[in-house]
Amino acid sequence: MTNNLPHPAQAHSRRPFTLRSALGLMAGISLATVSAYLLLRKDTSRVVRTGIKTLPVVLPIILDHRRAPQPTPVAAPPRHSMAYLLAAYALPVLLCLALGGLAGWLQHAAMTEWYPALLKPAGTPPNIVFPIVWGVIYLLTGLSAGRILTAPGGPHYGAMTLWGIQLGVNFLWSILFFVCRSPLLGMIDIVVLDALVMLYIARSYPIRRDAAWLFVPYLVWILYATYLNGWILAANGPGI
Repeated sequence: MTNNLPHPAQAHSRRPFTLRSALGLMAGISLATVSAYLLLRKDTSRVVRTGIKTLPVVLPIILDHRRAPQPTPVAAPPRHSMAYLLAAYALPVLLCLALGGLAGWLQHAAMTEWYPALLKPAGTPPNIVFPIVWGVIYLLTGLSAGRILTAPGGPHYGAMTLWGIQLGVNFLWSILFFVCRSPLLGMIDIVVLDALVMLYIARSYPIRRDAAWLFVPYLVWILYATYLNGWILAANGPGI
């Protein structure tokens, strides 16, 4: 089956013959006729003859300059209002702290009744360390989202989708490990969380490097938490 469509270059060169094109053709013929007539006359001055002889050189330059596409001015990136900037940083931070506070409230009973009785590795931090570390991490996590939300070229839906999913999986770990009292379900969840945080770092780095670096302490902490969860799982059983 043959392709009857014109080649793109041919399609581009076939422009409609308009009134403007006809007038241009007539003007060109007239100019060429007058130029030839003046060159044939013996009484034509040397200046006129020189000017006519330079037309084949000058006219193409003038026409090319007129046909050359003018560069399109690059629009400046939109500037966010002060209200948007405040919301972009404050709301993610508040959301992280709120979910962290809710998780702490839900796991309070397990922290006092079930968790102290578990066998844990020697490097397990005291209980007072957890809320302090998580408070700092939630602050950095929210600031990272703010950096993405205010980055030029947005909205960056891919990075922010990963950010939201990892936050939900983070909250789910507290439910599975402490509320359900299941080291096995917690282990499955935190491995998924490790992967999501790594993906977010990789996705956010090309957008804003500082947004990715703000997640590095978070990644280090949850990798350590993965080790603790795995050790507790091996020493105490799945718990389900």
